[in-house]
Amino acid sequence: MKPRRFACVIAIVLAYTVLATQSFACTAFQLTSGDGSKIYFRSMEFGFPFHSNVLIIPRGAQYTGATPDGKPGLKWIAKYGAVGLNAEVAPNCITDGMNEKGLVVGMLYLPGYGQFLLPDPSKDDRTIGGWQAAAYLLTTVATVEEAKQVLTSEKVYIAQQIFPPFKAQLPVHFYIGDASGAVVIAEYVNGKLNLHDDPLGVLTNSPPFNWQMTNLSNYVNLSPVNVPELNLANNVDIQNFGQGSGMLGIPGDYTPPSRFVRVALFSHWVSAGKTVSETVNAGFHVLNTFDIFKGAVRSSKTSGSEMDVTEWAVAHDRTNLKTYVRTYGGLTIQMVDLKKIDFDQPGFRQIALDNTFTPADITSRATALAVK
Repeated sequence: MKPRRFACVIAIVLAYTVLATQSFACTAFQLTSGDGSKIYFRSMEFGFPFHSNVLIIPRGAQYTGATPDGKPGLKWIAKYGAVGLNAEVAPNCITDGMNEKGLVVGMLYLPGYGQFLLPDPSKDDRTIGGWQAAAYLLTTVATVEEAKQVLTSEKVYIAQQIFPPFKAQLPVHFYIGDASGAVVIAEYVNGKLNLHDDPLGVLTNSPPFNWQMTNLSNYVNLSPVNVPELNLANNVDIQNFGQGSGMLGIPGDYTPPSRFVRVALFSHWVSAGKTVSETVNAGFHVLNTFDIFKGAVRSSKTSGSEMDVTEWAVAHDRTNLKTYVRTYGGLTIQMVDLKKIDFDQPGFRQIALDNTFTPADITSRATALAVK
């Protein structure tokens, strides 16, 4: 197959103020089904519509990295095909995806902390922009260990630079997981790469990962088990008001630290299911607890201010190579089977997502009920 050129250059007309007023409340975690399948889940929150579709990246696609000085950066050819979520304003780039080897990469916002490597013109020939890192990893590596080796090698240099469409830096960190269930978080903070093995398999946004893990110690008292009644002096018994007393005090707001605590606990407590289908279903129920509806999170009190919403939620079955997506408007779970995709077919393709609310009419299903 003749390689097709793919430059991850985005034609978006957006002002810097659009980026500055967003809060990007993404949440990621993983579950293991009863048959051992590893499934990654992630929500995408943003302050304006992505109108995302499923992007198919073929083997042999050619990439050219971006550099701070505008010269051509690293050139590479896709070794692996991949599937991911794009945006109408950035149709050839992905923020979250899985390749044909079961590697997943999620790009999550890290405001106030994310800072890539210092620009170095002598390294232009191996430089890429942070927004290109997900595509680079998905098309060139198959495992978490390979990703670690590449990121710490001289093969690629992710330089701090202006993201042209937003006219601003793009501070992000990366959730990287493979078919074995291994997960590593890659964060560039103060111009230095930090790799954190993630045994919990969870991630949100700022502060960085190590702070979030330390913060979990503030919630060691939480449990899914209801607490017993409290016996006080003079035979006074204090009863629970109802179910959920074991989780009394769990942070319920939308901030990244609160979401990190909840996703770490919920993904540990959830009954994942014996089968993949049951586990995907369970994972989407967990994601529902992080769902942001229009109006709940706003950039300011000003009328017409930007509002975060859960644009979409995705599940990548890294074992069986299936991607599941639901959108804010559609709610129906839609599935893409990577094993049925011809990744040797040249050219980028996309699959339109259903983003309309269409309840199923079950009126005609009525059947007679035998009453004894």
